[in-house]
Amino acid sequence: MRSSTAPVSTEPKGAVPAGPMEEREVAAPRISVVFPCLNEEAAIGDCVEAASRALGESGFAGEVLVVDNGSTDRSAEIAAAAGARVIPELRRGYGSAYLRGFAEARGECIVLLDADGTYPAELIGEFARAVLSGEADMVIGNRFAGLMEAEAMPFLNRYLGNPVLSGMTRVLFRVGLADIHCGMRAIRRSRVPELLLQTPGMEFATEMIVKALDSGLAVKEVGIPYRPRIGESKLMPMRDAWRHVEYMLVFAPSVSFLWPGALLFAGGLALQALLLAGPRFLLFRPFDVHAHLAGVAATLLGATLLGLGNVGAVYAWSIGLRFRHGPLARWVARSGDRPSRLGGIALTGAGALMWAAVVVSWAASGFGELAAVPYLALATSLLAAGVGLLGTAFIVHVIRLGR
Repeated sequence: MRSSTAPVSTEPKGAVPAGPMEEREVAAPRISVVFPCLNEEAAIGDCVEAASRALGESGFAGEVLVVDNGSTDRSAEIAAAAGARVIPELRRGYGSAYLRGFAEARGECIVLLDADGTYPAELIGEFARAVLSGEADMVIGNRFAGLMEAEAMPFLNRYLGNPVLSGMTRVLFRVGLADIHCGMRAIRRSRVPELLLQTPGMEFATEMIVKALDSGLAVKEVGIPYRPRIGESKLMPMRDAWRHVEYMLVFAPSVSFLWPGALLFAGGLALQALLLAGPRFLLFRPFDVHAHLAGVAATLLGATLLGLGNVGAVYAWSIGLRFRHGPLARWVARSGDRPSRLGGIALTGAGALMWAAVVVSWAASGFGELAAVPYLALATSLLAAGVGLLGTAFIVHVIRLGR
């Protein structure tokens, strides 16, 4: 059996045969193929051998790394016997495995593949060549280019999950990629540090793409075959999809929270102010107490979205996103807790003063049954929005302390 720490070395076609390993210097790898692995004994051996063949056919020296993420079966042993350099990573998670693989890889180009036989290892050379030639900084596969084999992907994942998540990415980040969750990727190793990748789970796939685009990397998409997996899937579709959605919303706070929140907040306040003096005809319809309640709801929802946008922007900034195409998010992130703190103080103060004025007026002359309701509703919405934003300021402050 080969040592679990010995790298696979492949040499360019036509190279002069070398002597024994101890008598020659092994060429530094130009390509590092990284497999994350958790209990994949059924497929890992074939995957490593296929990657080694592809490296040999590519004309580039390379190595195959298998990051064992706490397997309880014979995955590590089989991978080592097939010629891979096996690296243990005890922190569980798809992202944790790849972060360790990036740290250990020595090649100029790092190619990522799942260890379940679903991706075409024979295209490793094509992916790497696009990176090494300078054509792209990152290459990602597209499983939906018409080459997917029958039964390779569950029906809901194929026709609902992946299209919806990829569509969200296109809308939120204004990109033309069709399959952002494809696990076959290649990236120039020198560009990895600037991405500040750190998410441990499946959301790593989203983080990597969004940060690559945010950092200005040239990203190329290539149609690839996709095959039925060998062995049992580790995916939990609903949980993993939700984690991707959370990170996409956090990474695009302007579109997700800040602009919608500002519009709802301003519209809600304007509607309440219009109705303070009583019912009005707007758009040829009477607007009364029901419209006022809608204004209260819009004001509170808008303030909540503004708070979430502040938290999301600061958190995304703290883990390396710079919002190249989002000046509002960039300003909010740089401002930290100041927008929520100042806004919270102003709204809380205004709401408290309005409440006090209503109470003083009631004590002086009294109100009819419903005369004070519009004023009390506006005062309450201002007060509640202000307290909520002060809570947001506290959370943002804690995030920044933690970082």
